[in-house]
Amino acid sequence: MRADHDTRSWNEPGLLVGYDDSDDARFALSWALAEARLRHCAVTVCDVWSPPWDAGIDDLTANLFHSRASRMLQDAVAMARRWEHGVPVRPLLIRGFPVTELRRASAQADLLVVGSRGLGTIGHLLGSVSAGVAAHARCPVVIARPPLARRPAMPIVAGFDGSDLAQEALKLAYLEAELHDAPLIVLRALPPDASPDDAQASRLDREINQLGATYPSVRCRVETSFDKPRDALLNAARDTRMLVVGSRGAGGLRGLVLGSVSQYLVHHAPCTTIIAHRGGAH
Repeated sequence: MRADHDTRSWNEPGLLVGYDDSDDARFALSWALAEARLRHCAVTVCDVWSPPWDAGIDDLTANLFHSRASRMLQDAVAMARRWEHGVPVRPLLIRGFPVTELRRASAQADLLVVGSRGLGTIGHLLGSVSAGVAAHARCPVVIARPPLARRPAMPIVAGFDGSDLAQEALKLAYLEAELHDAPLIVLRALPPDASPDDAQASRLDREINQLGATYPSVRCRVETSFDKPRDALLNAARDTRMLVVGSRGAGGLRGLVLGSVSQYLVHHAPCTTIIAHRGGAH
C-alpha cells in the first residue's frame, strides 16, 4: 500500500539521521527512509553546525555558517522527499558539538542513523562523530553501510551472550527480521571450554526461544560459536544484511560505554550494524 494512501497514523518519534552532506550521510539517509517506510514512522534529518572557532564569533560570521547549514539541510530534506514520497521528513538544525547534540536529540528517537564516515574524516575506519554517538546515544544506533553483496533472503545476524544489552539487541534483531521478512541467525557465544548442551547453553536457548515466540513469523536459526565473539561476529557479518549487537556484553566492565566487541565491530563490520543501548527496541 502506498504510504500516501495509507490510513494508519505515522508513529512518533521516528528515526533521527545525523547528516553532513557526505556520501556516507546520504546513504544513511536512504537507509533511514526505507526503514521508516517499513516502521511507518517519520524521519528527522539533523545537521549540527558549529564554526571552527565558535568562541567569541561575531554575529555576521555566525549567520553565514548558519545560512550555509540551513541551505544544505533544506536540500537534504527535498532530496529525501523525492526518494521516498509519502514518508514524513522534517529538518532539525542545531548549533553545537555534533556528538553532544545528537546524543541529546537521540533521547526522543527510536533509532539514530549515521554514516560510517563524514566530511571531516580522513583515513579513519569510522568517523569521530559516528563513533561518538555509537558509544553515547540514548537509543539504538545504526551505522549504515552498503552490504558487500546483494541477494534475496540475506540474513540478519545477532550476537547473544545472555546479558541485558544482548537481550535488547535480540529484540531489535527479531523486529528487523520481521520488518524485512529476513531470516535471523542468532550467534550464541560460549566459552571455549563449554559444551553446547551445558546449563549455560540451555539457558541461552530458553531466552532466545521465549523472545522468538513474540515473533512467530521470523525464521530463526541458532548457531554456537566457541571463537572470540568479535571474530565470530565479524566472520558472520561478511554474508549478512545487518548485524545487531549490544553495546556491552556479559564480560563488559561497569562504566564502559562500549564493550571491546561492540567497539571493534562498529569500526570493522562490513555491513550495516545496529548497537543496542539500554532502552531497547521501540
